[in-house]
Amino acid sequence: MLMWIVISFASIFMAYICWYAKGEGIIALSISSIIIGVLLAQAFNLSISQGFYMYDLLEVLTWIVAVFLLRRKPKEYAIEIGLSVVIAFIYQLVMPHWG
Repeated sequence: MLMWIVISFASIFMAYICWYAKGEGIIALSISSIIIGVLLAQAFNLSISQGFYMYDLLEVLTWIVAVFLLRRKPKEYAIEIGLSVVIAFIYQLVMPHWG
């Protein structure tokens, strides 16, 4: 029971962070890059030694929706996608795939 109480309180803060990611500025750009990068790492294997392949179709669809929802001006969007690819590579080096 305590676990669900903690999750419900944490979801309030996570929702605020996701809402802030759609805003303006370098912090919002960084947060949205982290969101898209983690979703990219969960959707695709980006390892050079193992090749490039898709883990699951639903994770790919979630990544596509996030890319669509967190779009920005063209220059900021290019920075956001570039940072998200770097974050995805780093994420896959540190964390294993959860699926």
